[in-house]
Amino acid sequence: MSVSIAIGEAGCHLANELQAVAIVVDALRASATMAALLHCGAREIWVVAEVEEAWRLKETMPDALLVGERQSVKVAGFDFSNSPTEILQASELVQGRRVIFTSTTGARRLLACRQAAAILVGTTVNATAVARVAKERAEKERRPIVLIASGVWGEGDEWATEDVAAAWVIAERMNLPIVQAPNRPEGELAKVFAESQHGKELLALSLNADVEWCAQVDVVTVVPQVVALEGAMALVKAAS
Repeated sequence: MSVSIAIGEAGCHLANELQAVAIVVDALRASATMAALLHCGAREIWVVAEVEEAWRLKETMPDALLVGERQSVKVAGFDFSNSPTEILQASELVQGRRVIFTSTTGARRLLACRQAAAILVGTTVNATAVARVAKERAEKERRPIVLIASGVWGEGDEWATEDVAAAWVIAERMNLPIVQAPNRPEGELAKVFAESQHGKELLALSLNADVEWCAQVDVVTVVPQVVALEGAMALVKAAS
């Protein structure tokens, strides 16, 4: 078994080509938000790429919570933004609920990995747990592991600093050969996250709490896992 870290669309292509165990790493903030939702007891998460798809799905699931953002801001009419700290503060409202989730990048990367042997969602906040689950699945399926540093949909690799850093944190916990990877960003995670381009954008919106929480390591043990892909939707539940 081996581990690769690849950025953005190239990472999704590699995971599909190798039929690998894929880990989608969108450190600021989709991976952390999905982990927070399941940590707070959400029953399941339906991931869609577009806001319009979320509203259409809501018509068939009127009890579901709408969670998501565009340009780092909560979608108008949604219950929550793509914010792990917002979710954690409202944990009683989340427990036992279905969730419909969309985000600028992480949701699309997840949906783009449909030929992978398995699709997990990970970042620093669940690093040890997702590394363990990925390694177990890779051993069972006899497949490599590909960590996808999400970057920003439609933008260049320079946007992926915090995602690459988070992918390295996960990869180092697997004790497997890393056959390809971009250079690991230098410095402590809190600094890397805050000084990344997306981190600066979130700080400018006074979302400091999200940036700080997302830079922590192993604060939750839940691992979001795609259990079904239905057309333009993915059903995500906690891996057992």
